[in-house]
Amino acid sequence: MGLFGANKRRIIISWSISAGVTALVVIVKKLPYPWRSIVDGGVVVGLSYGTLSIVFNWLRSFGSGNVMPGIDPAYGDDTESGKKRN
Repeated sequence: MGLFGANKRRIIISWSISAGVTALVVIVKKLPYPWRSIVDGGVVVGLSYGTLSIVFNWLRSFGSGNVMPGIDPAYGDDTESGKKRN
């Protein structure tokens, strides 16, 4: 969501992360047997943790008073141009 239509800082961060992940994939594909398996295991653990946190927050939002995480998505005011997004 931060690749298009966000403020300048968010766009730079999002594209940098995308380029970094692409570079890591290329590097990991060239690793020999035991190391690539270790990295793949770490990816599975990380994706599982992320999935569980999304499910946990989704279930929590149905609970008492629609509790949402207090995280700023940095997708609001475009301070460079002075315009607000709808």
